[in-house]
Amino acid sequence: MATPGKLKKKKKEVEFSADNIDSTAPVKKILEDLRLQNEQAYNFYCQNIRQRITTKKSLQNFHFIVPGHPLNAFSNDWDGQLITNYFEAFSYKSLNPKIITELRHVNETDPVTEIMKIKSDWQRQCRNLRVTASCSNMISKYESLNEEVVHCPKHLVDMAMHLDSDPDPHFDSSYNWYYAGRGNMQLICIHWRDYLLHSEFSKLYLSEFDKNNLTIKSSPEATFDCGEEMNILETIHSSQNIVALRTKKKVFILKILLNDDEIKFEKIKSADSETPYTSISFDDYHKNILYVTTFDNNLTIVNLDRMTGRSVKLKSKGHLTNNWSTLLGSERGFYTHVSTENITLYDKRSNNVIYLWKNLRDVTDEVGCNNISCAIPTEGQSLYIGTDHHLFLMDLRYLNKHKPKPVNRWTHGMQCVPTYISKCNFEFNKDLICLSSQWCEDMCVVPSSNDAVAKESDGITVTVPYRPPSILNTLKSARQQLLCYDLYHPIDGRLHTAITGNLIIERDDKFDILMQNSLGDITCHTIFPEHLEIFMEDDSCQRLDEWSKSYKLERKHFEVSSIEDISHIWNKLKSVPDDYKIVENRKYIKGKDQFNKEEIFKAFEEEELDSGLLELWTNPAEETVDKSSIALNLHYSDSDDDKIK
Repeated sequence: MATPGKLKKKKKEVEFSADNIDSTAPVKKILEDLRLQNEQAYNFYCQNIRQRITTKKSLQNFHFIVPGHPLNAFSNDWDGQLITNYFEAFSYKSLNPKIITELRHVNETDPVTEIMKIKSDWQRQCRNLRVTASCSNMISKYESLNEEVVHCPKHLVDMAMHLDSDPDPHFDSSYNWYYAGRGNMQLICIHWRDYLLHSEFSKLYLSEFDKNNLTIKSSPEATFDCGEEMNILETIHSSQNIVALRTKKKVFILKILLNDDEIKFEKIKSADSETPYTSISFDDYHKNILYVTTFDNNLTIVNLDRMTGRSVKLKSKGHLTNNWSTLLGSERGFYTHVSTENITLYDKRSNNVIYLWKNLRDVTDEVGCNNISCAIPTEGQSLYIGTDHHLFLMDLRYLNKHKPKPVNRWTHGMQCVPTYISKCNFEFNKDLICLSSQWCEDMCVVPSSNDAVAKESDGITVTVPYRPPSILNTLKSARQQLLCYDLYHPIDGRLHTAITGNLIIERDDKFDILMQNSLGDITCHTIFPEHLEIFMEDDSCQRLDEWSKSYKLERKHFEVSSIEDISHIWNKLKSVPDDYKIVENRKYIKGKDQFNKEEIFKAFEEEELDSGLLELWTNPAEETVDKSSIALNLHYSDSDDDKIK
């Protein structure tokens, strides 16, 4: 209510439209004018476009569903207009994945989630001790009686002992980043034959692989055992037939030897470390260089010809908690160190920093998220990096005027942090990127122009990431067909095993994605063009059922714990009335609800129905089927000899 004797000043209404916006002004100036002239529009901008500050509460509340449109970088003179096909749909589909390996390690547990379960139990016990300490008698306090004797409450002693028993003080993550990197599965070629180089627990296997039939030979050609309690975390291979294996605190360097028709691994060297290793990688340009990084940001550059190494101290963040990093050597003059927050370019000769880029969160919707978790270089000076929200294409060219920047951004929508990334050639001058996390349902593919860095960014189109069905969809489809229903040996838990590697392979006009879990099971997705869907045969359910028959666990005895008394239901049941008509067959329905042909012809005459449908109504069904099959033959026939009679 206004004060007596004073008139209430009427608020001036100001229009804020596209006509009175200074398009040449900086973005900050435009937003400031928007805040002053149209508060409602500014609030709408803040709620939908402005960066959001993510808290731990929102992180636990399925933050992966936060929307974010695919974006690309525009030039400074961009007029704000988008081309008509800016957002493209992925024109490929995928069959349900099928298992292509034989069952092994039946009684083993998942090694990837083991440390996560142990850490979770330790944190739960820590919370219980804090609650106990807060509820304890506060009269009992820590007192020093003399220099040698102190009085300490029991809950403080228990808390101190528990804190000292931390299974891994530097690990506190929702995924096992020790297994991050290039994964435990690689495709190699020896004497024009394809082989899968894959690791399970502490053993390395070299198995013959038929890409055409998607089969893996059951007996491996060669094996190597790292020893007990030395689970292999990363497996890589170079064109020199050198294999490197990374365990938590030991690295193995092997050589693939070919003697007549026999293939075997020969150990060249191994290295131990007191601190855990985080990554190993071969230099793509200098083939005789191996990079090894440790948890405390130390890099060892190994010369494979001389078997000597030199150490380099890398740039690091202030703390070591979840301090994952990897190193990529794809260029002649520099190598790239990728950590969770920074991308650093180092000169190969001097090992000095060329450029440090740490502004990733400036181009994201979520401020508290978007730690880098995987990366892969392209053929040019660009880099694909994955975070828990997005996939980025980075331009790493460093000039005085043009600094490294993200060129494209996709929102992958994965439930867990993407841990593995692979790519292959796609269509004309494109890459097909495959992202996967350690969760069995998390995988997506994204096509991208590999020359997007050189193109005018204003005319680049982006494709929404495609998420193929998972192995759990195959299980669901199989059970709908009454398959995989063994109550004594359920395979649900086995199929939920964590993923330790992915691989995408080009095959004719189709693409195969292989995913391996920590127990050695390999599944295959086949991605194909949409117009080939009617020619694709899906035997994933039958393959899964055959595979599940060899999964035998310790037999359980089922007992009925209780039986519910449902006798009161009988009093509520009602009998069917005698005059109620029950339809027994389709003839009764057709006889009662027959179409009136005269009304249909009258509708055609009055042009209520399209006249083109009249021919389909009057022609026999057999003739219509013949014509459609002829059209199908004409569309897909590749031979000039096929003539229609």
